Amino acid sequence: MAKMTFSGIDELALSMKEIAELPDSVANEMLQVSGKIIRDAQTRKVKALLGVRTGALAKAVTVTPRLKTKRDGTRYVTVYPKGTHHINPDGSKVTNNEVFFINEFGAPKRHISAKGMARAANAESADKATAAQADVYDKWLQSKNL
Repeated sequence: MAKMTFSGIDELALSMKEIAELPDSVANEMLQVSGKIIRDAQTRKVKALLGVRTGALAKAVTVTPRLKTKRDGTRYVTVYPKGTHHINPDGSKVTNNEVFFINEFGAPKRHISAKGMARAANAESADKATAAQADVYDKWLQSKNL
């Protein structure tokens, strides 16, 4: 009769637990590297679709520097255009985020068509961003001899 034995199952269980408890520093590094790839893609798409008058909107796209966590435990960073785009004659500020949003989704009453620049840039850079995250994750696994 055949007999099956296992060796090292305790180490495997510990390893799986370590993987499940990915440190915030590694998660942040993964999200930062992919966020920068997405930021660069959005910057290129803004320049391509809107042209470059001053380049302010393209330069405003940024990645939040720190990891954020939702109530459900989801960890994330945000890629968005920050800062003031211009000041209206009445003194009110118009943010880069507002200008980006209007160009992304359009404003039919103002005769501005939707450009979909963020959606297109995100789709185009998804594979590259995912691969960059996988590289960071793989380096972390190798540091744990996994």
